[in-house]
Amino acid sequence: MPHAKGKITARELLDLQSHLMLESNLVGQFNHFARECTDPQLRQMCESFARSRTDSFQRLAQHTNIGPIQ
Repeated sequence: MPHAKGKITARELLDLQSHLMLESNLVGQFNHFARECTDPQLRQMCESFARSRTDSFQRLAQHTNIGPIQ
């Protein structure tokens, strides 16, 4: 069903918010894994994944009233 440019449906907003929760959980998990790693290379990979997921979260959050994660 077409809708106005720049507008999202209530269902799309709910889906987007669910995805944002998943992204936020991934950031937390990768940060946790990075803190727990003793292998520097693995730690760096986890930190990189956390940054990537944070970037994804922030791009998606631009379409909602949800602020950036920290």
